[in-house]
Amino acid sequence: MLEQKVPWSVPDISKDEEVAVSSVMTSKWLGMGPKTRELEENICNYIRVKNATVVNNGTSALIAALIANDVNSGDKVLVPTYTFIATVNSVLAIGAQPVLIDCDPHTFNISISNLETTFEQNKDAKCLLFVDVAGLPADIDSIREFSRKHSINLIEDAAEAFGARYKEKLLGAYDHTTIFSFHIAKQMTMVEGGAIVTEDEKVAGRLKLIRSHGEGKEKYVHTDFGLNFRPTDLQSAIGIAQLKKVDGYMELRRQIAELYISHLSEHLEFQQVPSYVSRHPWMLFMCLAKDRADRDKLNKFLNERGVDTRIPWPPVNMQPYHRSRLGDISCPNAENVYERVLSLPIGNAISKAEAERVIDVIKDFYASKR
Repeated sequence: MLEQKVPWSVPDISKDEEVAVSSVMTSKWLGMGPKTRELEENICNYIRVKNATVVNNGTSALIAALIANDVNSGDKVLVPTYTFIATVNSVLAIGAQPVLIDCDPHTFNISISNLETTFEQNKDAKCLLFVDVAGLPADIDSIREFSRKHSINLIEDAAEAFGARYKEKLLGAYDHTTIFSFHIAKQMTMVEGGAIVTEDEKVAGRLKLIRSHGEGKEKYVHTDFGLNFRPTDLQSAIGIAQLKKVDGYMELRRQIAELYISHLSEHLEFQQVPSYVSRHPWMLFMCLAKDRADRDKLNKFLNERGVDTRIPWPPVNMQPYHRSRLGDISCPNAENVYERVLSLPIGNAISKAEAERVIDVIKDFYASKR
């Protein structure tokens, strides 16, 4: 008989969130309203950024950020191939053209060398939409220097990276636009939700319009293009409660990640954390087996013993629909990562005992191969 299942990711929803939701229910204002404004203020205070716009999910945040930064139909957008599909689908959703960039084989983020190579063949690109994979901050200084050098707009997809620090500075505290996701598995959740932060007052003003069909101060008068990206105050109330606890969640995730690394380095490789990263929030814990066959056998072994895992995304250049749209593109680093990668259980409610169970099962797998 299986021991108790170790889930891949479980949120920490407690009395705090129940009370917060109950207070909204009794207020009789359930849609976007005062709790959403309060959450926006709290996010600004946490990150130390001037403007935050909360939306209904991270994909909406991406689409709104692109529109607010004047990315239009037909514009080229440089974007990583190794990312969750929402990044690229958001570009396609507004009719823009994704230009895929291969990843660094060690951090899984884009490298400046690959970025420069791709840009040389696409000098008319209007925007770079870069990603902090698994929450690991990309090399922001180098990316911002690239942006200045080539006069290209910059948007950061930090959907997995809320609370991450680059050189002691929180992501989002820059003058480019940054988006976050507060999906159920994230280090802070609204169940579904997202936010866009920026120091740019013009972009911030547009985001507030875009979130609600472009409606201005006068009801039913639309001064910009927009869609319905509004969150509810039920979601925002959960976010307010979660934000108070997010640093504790990230400390737990750090401890679990260190436990995995210290006990499994004989068998697996891990996402490398460069010295410029002051805090990795470990939204995902990604490891690399020696090859696909080894990864697939390990994954099956873990699942059969009650350990829930995920094989993260095929690169965008390997996705069937996107190949039909973008053509055959080779991104060897991302393809190699995909062949070997496995995401182990981690989350806001994981216990040390559960992590130790994961470690024991992995050790059993490799012992059985000797």
